Amino acid sequence: MAEPQLEEIRIVEILHTDFTSMHPDTPIADIFQSFARRGCRDIIVCDEAGKFLGIITELDLLGAISPGVGVRSRRKMGCLECIIKSGAKSAGEVMSREHITVPHSASVAQAMVAMEKYRHPDVIVVDDEGVAVGIVEMCDIIAFLIRNDAL
Repeated sequence: MAEPQLEEIRIVEILHTDFTSMHPDTPIADIFQSFARRGCRDIIVCDEAGKFLGIITELDLLGAISPGVGVRSRRKMGCLECIIKSGAKSAGEVMSREHITVPHSASVAQAMVAMEKYRHPDVIVVDDEGVAVGIVEMCDIIAFLIRNDAL
């Protein structure tokens, strides 16, 4: 089998469309519920038309609910009640606005360049109007390469 040319393969061929999305006004309790149900999977924040506004990762949530807790912090996380009583009240307040997006016309190679440049393992795929149509993780690209005997 010929090795796939990543410049020729469109990102839409391997994207996931089963992502969780929420409106920026979604209460923080619903975000906790989503993370509890689906595991620590990113939540895409969109407006009413589906336009990408930001993303919530588990690190965004952790940093928003207890800024002193994290990889480099020496503080220990307190009780869940303390976290819930924090100032964050909605998805719009905890989302990262500077997440990597690529157009749906991008190639897999272009997505990989963006991941490498910004040192992030996934990209949000958007259409011409900025509507989130999917997400591609580095693991999706690796799985694609394995399926096509390229790795």
